[in-house]
Amino acid sequence: MRFYEISNRLNFDYKLSHYLNPVQIIKTDHWFEQLEQGLNNLGIRYPIIITTNGNRNRLQLEQKFSSNFIFSNFGNNPNFSDCNNGIKFCENKSIDGVIAIGGGSAMDLAKVILAYLSSNETKIKKLINTKLEFPNKIPSIFLPTTHGTASEVTMWGTIWNIKEKKKYSISHPELYPDIAILDGNLTLTLPLDISIITVMDALSHSFEAIWNKNANKNSTKFAIISICSIISNIEKFKNQPSNLKLRNKLLEASTIAGLAFSNTKTAAAHSISYPLTIRYNIPHGVASSLSLLPLLKINGSFIKNELNNICKNLGLSYEELNACIANIPKHIIPFKLNLWGVKKNHINKLAEESFTKGRMDNNIVDLNINDVRDILYSIY
Repeated sequence: MRFYEISNRLNFDYKLSHYLNPVQIIKTDHWFEQLEQGLNNLGIRYPIIITTNGNRNRLQLEQKFSSNFIFSNFGNNPNFSDCNNGIKFCENKSIDGVIAIGGGSAMDLAKVILAYLSSNETKIKKLINTKLEFPNKIPSIFLPTTHGTASEVTMWGTIWNIKEKKKYSISHPELYPDIAILDGNLTLTLPLDISIITVMDALSHSFEAIWNKNANKNSTKFAIISICSIISNIEKFKNQPSNLKLRNKLLEASTIAGLAFSNTKTAAAHSISYPLTIRYNIPHGVASSLSLLPLLKINGSFIKNELNNICKNLGLSYEELNACIANIPKHIIPFKLNLWGVKKNHINKLAEESFTKGRMDNNIVDLNINDVRDILYSIY
């Protein structure tokens, strides 16, 4: 099977190819050297670093940057309170760039901070207004430490309002990072279960980009590449989680999935996932992939050519492809709703809450509440 290399800079002319992604992608085995070079090229002298406490310590970031410019006071799934704390942290500081080092939580929060610095707006609900003007251009560099989120190549971030039990998205063309640095060394300390969860998120991103009303030739090409790479490498990775070469392949597959859905947005699987995360704290990568096989069955007849391409590249039948997907989380992470504490009598309510505008309506097949209820029962 032949895989495509990520070019040093992917930037397609939207008018010619209906595809756009302006992020410079750099693959390296020396992340800090590339980060220093990126800071120099972008003219960044006083960046804020958004990262987790774990990465702050493991990567010895306080030896590389002033602790006064490192923000790590947030948890998983950044919420409005985390965003407000981040904004306050930036006050009275001369910040001229943003560095995000982490998984989805760090990178999504970094986009809120980037929006604040670019607009001077401090109210979260105004920051998530897509029509907000960004008079200040603030450059940014993102370094993923998981192989799932792909926020390093998108203009979106997810924010959770705990009081409202609701998920919000921040989105703006200026929130595309200038540079994404991919180094598998940053993922080596990721435990196997978290690694698999993030891989499932990347797989969901890829399929969601294919069974999507907004799909285009290039986004579909990237999605197929990502799916084939994940399926080809995941079983070897499960047996060799410290293998840097495999880590790099999965990290690249995640970024390629991001290149796919950065132009399509996600669809039904992600829309169904949001109430699962906000109500039951099911990790996003699990919540967004639980429904993949039921949705593959529903959407499959509308993406026959794409599925045939995937199966041909992998040398698998359609049934074998399904089996490979089902096997990824087996014996590593719980993969039924009941195993995450979901009550069967809550399914109707979850189905009602699964229709996020701009996500569910992207699905190539229009789903109604009965369809979603059936999906939820099938994964219970």
